[in-house]
Amino acid sequence: MKLFYYATPVKFFIVIFFTIFFQSVYAGNNSKNILVENVPDTFNIKSQSFLLPLAQPKKKYTSALYLLNVIIPRDWTLDMIKAPMFSYAGKYVLPYGLNLQASLSTLFISNRITFGPFYNYSINNYHFGVGYQIVYNYGVLKQFGFHTKITGWEQQPTAIIGYSFQTMALILRGDLYWTNALYVSEGGNVIPYTDSFINGWSVSLSLEQRLWKNRVLSFGFKSNYLKYHILAWPAFPVNNYQYVVPEFQMGLNF
Repeated sequence: MKLFYYATPVKFFIVIFFTIFFQSVYAGNNSKNILVENVPDTFNIKSQSFLLPLAQPKKKYTSALYLLNVIIPRDWTLDMIKAPMFSYAGKYVLPYGLNLQASLSTLFISNRITFGPFYNYSINNYHFGVGYQIVYNYGVLKQFGFHTKITGWEQQPTAIIGYSFQTMALILRGDLYWTNALYVSEGGNVIPYTDSFINGWSVSLSLEQRLWKNRVLSFGFKSNYLKYHILAWPAFPVNNYQYVVPEFQMGLNF
């Protein structure tokens, strides 16, 4: 199986390098302007962060757009899949430290939708959160000799710890992936996988930092330990073995 895409880890890090470079240049110029005009900078990452697990004003809606570079194990395919997934995530704030979060991650042939509640609690600059999401996977492939479709449901409990500085924040997150059912269609024949199983877990470390004005940029590394990943569903290597699946993330908050 050969699926060719244009993004590579090298290009990914080139984008990160130049983003940081121009951010530094802008920050330097901006600092000079502040000194000249003597205008205080009141920016606080707590009010603009998307990843930090903290309570915010109710009915507030925030969102973020991410580029996910997933490194698929060679054992799953005949050739490496070099494919960036795009992800849009939204958060709607409820009272009492609660919020609802949802996301759509897509590679067009592979799609993953999540939705569920989170509870957040803060002590000074330390922030804690727990969440539970329902996940729907959908994929369809009609190229490269395939005529295949997959649908499936998962559950995803989550725990998050974060620490906030004035203009940046560190976030450590852990997720568990529990697959309830998968259905694979091959030329009209449906193969059900209805016995629930633990697909695996992941740990991610992210850095959020002010980019310009109130815009926040985030970088993250996620280590997945999984039996399968929605990105490589055409190979569908679901078995009793779990593989390390590295993932690099870059996002922009809105």
